[in-house]
Amino acid sequence: MNTTLIQEQEAMLSIIKSLPGNYLILKPDSPLFTIAEVSEEYNSATLTNREKIIGSGLFEVFPDDPNDPQSDGVANLSASLNRVIATQETHEMPVQRYPVPIPGTPNFIEKFWVPINKPVLVNGEVAYIIHSLTDVTESKQLQSREEYFKALADESPIMIWRSAGPSCIYVNKQWIQTTGISFTDNLGSGHLKAFHPDDRDKVRKAFKEALDANTSYETLFRIIDKAGETRWVFMRATPSSFNGATIEYIGSIIDVTDQEIAAQRLRESEKQFRQLADSIIQMIWVTDAQGMHEYYNKRWYDFTGTTADQTEGEGWNHVFHPEDQERAWKVWRHSLQTGTPYEIEYRLRKYTGEYIWVLGRAAPFYDNSGKIIKWFGTCTDIHEQKLLQQQKDEFINVASHELKTPLTGLMANIQFMEKMLLKKLDAEPLFIKLVNSSLNNVRKLNKLVEELLNANSIGLGQLTIKKEHFDVVALIQEVTAYLNSNNQSIRIKGSSAASVFADPGKIEQVIVNLVNNAYKYAAESAFIDISITESDSEIKVSVTDQGKGIPSEKQKFLFDRYYRAESNNGRYSGMGLGLYICANIIQSHDGCIGVQSKIEAGSTFWFTLPKQAI
Repeated sequence: MNTTLIQEQEAMLSIIKSLPGNYLILKPDSPLFTIAEVSEEYNSATLTNREKIIGSGLFEVFPDDPNDPQSDGVANLSASLNRVIATQETHEMPVQRYPVPIPGTPNFIEKFWVPINKPVLVNGEVAYIIHSLTDVTESKQLQSREEYFKALADESPIMIWRSAGPSCIYVNKQWIQTTGISFTDNLGSGHLKAFHPDDRDKVRKAFKEALDANTSYETLFRIIDKAGETRWVFMRATPSSFNGATIEYIGSIIDVTDQEIAAQRLRESEKQFRQLADSIIQMIWVTDAQGMHEYYNKRWYDFTGTTADQTEGEGWNHVFHPEDQERAWKVWRHSLQTGTPYEIEYRLRKYTGEYIWVLGRAAPFYDNSGKIIKWFGTCTDIHEQKLLQQQKDEFINVASHELKTPLTGLMANIQFMEKMLLKKLDAEPLFIKLVNSSLNNVRKLNKLVEELLNANSIGLGQLTIKKEHFDVVALIQEVTAYLNSNNQSIRIKGSSAASVFADPGKIEQVIVNLVNNAYKYAAESAFIDISITESDSEIKVSVTDQGKGIPSEKQKFLFDRYYRAESNNGRYSGMGLGLYICANIIQSHDGCIGVQSKIEAGSTFWFTLPKQAI
């Protein structure tokens, strides 16, 4: 090095010595970092003498406190200086707890600094490192904030802590009361004694990563309280800045033991539910409130041969038989919109490629406010029963048709006999009575055969609907004109005209059935009321009696096949096919059918029809 350069460096060091501020000029001779020059303010702040420290190694003058096992000042500052040498860039350190030796004693005075280490480059090499400090220990702003913060923190019901680097410098009363560890014993790393041993490393790692990145972080872990009990806590910590530099971390801790135990129980309950669901033969599924599937049990995947990705959301639809997709979707959408339980028979494709008949059912699950949040459903294999039912339907269909021809001839013969008897003035009354009785019985038998044919055409998927526009009110007036009852009258209320797009013959069949049922099962009613109401999209027809009502537990079966209601004489009447046929007719029209009934208050059977073609 030439004389001129040496003179320039000596002049620079002399200037720095007299500059205001805490400066230390260090040689880049790691790990010594020899002190080349020092400012007067630095000597004053660190209780040192210039002549005694010039030429000494930095950490000879400023060692860690040997009585403080948590001291990390030497390690942190050494790492920063080496980083400056390696990168040739300035490094600003977060606030450091770096106690200073008290001259002439083995003691140290507590100090907090914000250090900045800046390289001095000569010919592309680090010739010196300027180590500058901001003493934040006695800052009036910091002290004011400290007092205010502590006053608030000690009154807080949550646990609060602060740290300078990894060293704890403060805990509030709530933490002390919860853990039973005194304020002094919490300082440094003492607070870690309250952490559950299995969680300690996890929390320290999370803090170090946040400290290195100068970011907030949050974590869930366990602590041991003063009674020795394990408590779950949720912690969030955020860096705090002073004069543009991060000086500490402030953290809050909330006891979430009850919530975590509840969550664990819920997870265990869900695990048990899945184990139970996977062990039964039925297919089980769960959707959200909008009908998007969230879960299938193992039986579903075994049956369909699909994967979770293939049936996610609406993906399950592709395993439905193409002829059943639209019908199943329509019923499912109705349940989602109204909250009514879902029930339908359809065909699912098995992993073998064969389509199997199943009974699909689902019920809504409500939260505490009465809002639907999930649907729980099942699919039950009914293939064998369905095939047997179809075989029975086919047999009944053939038998009914075979009965139809002789019954028609028998009725014609009896009617002819009746006409002949009526012409004879001396006809035997008993004979006339027997002929009338025979005619009535043949009519009943003919009606039963007709119902069997209708029901079987539904079962075999052969129900024919021929729609046209007509006035349903006019149809009701026409039909009820020939429906007679000795003790009851029919009153038609509501709209005077209402156009629908439907099969008038089939709708007449529904009206006749509902009115005759009211006559039969509510004979004590003085009136049978038929009301017609309209909305923007549909017509609603209701048939109301003032009878004894229907028990609620029986109402859900009324539209089932072969279900027979009890009449006033205590006996079952009919074959239980009338309402089943009515329900299928209305559903084939994209309408709905139902009942409201209350004991001793009467019953209302209703159905809806769309105004326009769908």
